[in-house]
Amino acid sequence: MQKLLFLVLMFFTICNVIAVENIKPYTFDPSTMKFVMNNQILLTKSEEAKYNYAQKYMQKAKDSVKADKKIKYYEKILKKYPDYMPALYDLMFLYAANSQSQQVYGYAVKLRELNSDNILPEDMLTDIIARSCVHMGKYSLAVKEFETITDPEISKRNYLILAQTYLKLKDNNNVIKYASKISQSEYNFYDATELLYIANYNIKDMAKAYVYSQQLIKLKPDIAQNYLRAAQTCPDKNLKLNYLYKAKKLLLKNPDIILYTVDNMIAGLEQPKIDNAYKKITDFVVKPDWTKIYINNSPDINFYVENWSKRQDEFFKTANNCISKYSGNNLVKCFEALNLSEDKNTQEIKDKIKEIRDTQKQKEQELLLQRLILLQQQMNYNRYYYYYPYYRYHHPYYFW
Repeated sequence: MQKLLFLVLMFFTICNVIAVENIKPYTFDPSTMKFVMNNQILLTKSEEAKYNYAQKYMQKAKDSVKADKKIKYYEKILKKYPDYMPALYDLMFLYAANSQSQQVYGYAVKLRELNSDNILPEDMLTDIIARSCVHMGKYSLAVKEFETITDPEISKRNYLILAQTYLKLKDNNNVIKYASKISQSEYNFYDATELLYIANYNIKDMAKAYVYSQQLIKLKPDIAQNYLRAAQTCPDKNLKLNYLYKAKKLLLKNPDIILYTVDNMIAGLEQPKIDNAYKKITDFVVKPDWTKIYINNSPDINFYVENWSKRQDEFFKTANNCISKYSGNNLVKCFEALNLSEDKNTQEIKDKIKEIRDTQKQKEQELLLQRLILLQQQMNYNRYYYYYPYYRYHHPYYFW
């Protein structure tokens, strides 16, 4: 009986020891998102020494200003105690602040492995792992991680990034699914609407894409790209042209390469008007044709704006004025005057381009000449000090 009692006591003692060992001397406070020490836990001497050592360097890391110093102290802890979660946690966020995704991912995965007793919120770790995957370009893995999150608040916060990630994967249906979950009251509603436009455009649903382009214009009427989007999806040619001119008006204030696309689309809608009017003319006249007038010879966007983009507007404005006011022989004369004016303008632009290129060529030649002079001077210098080295005459016995 005494032997049986002894075995029972031994069993409970072992169970208590295991239980104590499984209880960590720290907990996680979700309100502050920080680890806090639990001083009520009884520790063995070895465990107390371990955690005192860790806390010493945790405090040093906290007091340090420089990131490399902090990293040094955290790594010192982990070298001795690789499973010390507070150090892993702080180190993870330290690397996150420096956008070092690979390191963040590694520490987050390690914390997940150690989180068997759910000290840390599991969805929080999953969120960090998923976002790290996005930054590393591991989009398929990222969406798998995001999809496992059950916390409604974290899920809601990730709707936009999840939609953006699905767009990277060219999964337009899931882009629409998650971007649609973002309400108008959310701060990222514009970004969500932009994704909805792109996804619907990609699946060729132009009617819905056009609706979203209208919302984008309403949300940000000073963005030229939004008017271009409306023009790309609008079924009405007159409305399409109206959107393009609105986009161009904004682009001329701050020239951007989108202007080339806008001008090309405008020409594609304006030129057919001239073509149709020309078909009705019975007398001979050269058809005004912007596609033949325009020469892609601009050295930069500013030159293009002043010499081609604005000129295109004047060309179509004059041509449309001719078409609306005249017919027959008078329309022929109006077109002839337009052609004559455009020929003169084209020659002036060619002369400007020639002047720019000649000036550039002259500068290149001057620069080449300067380099040759410098090279010759260096060669003369080297030759002089080879035949008349300073130390040979002034320090004949010492060469250091």
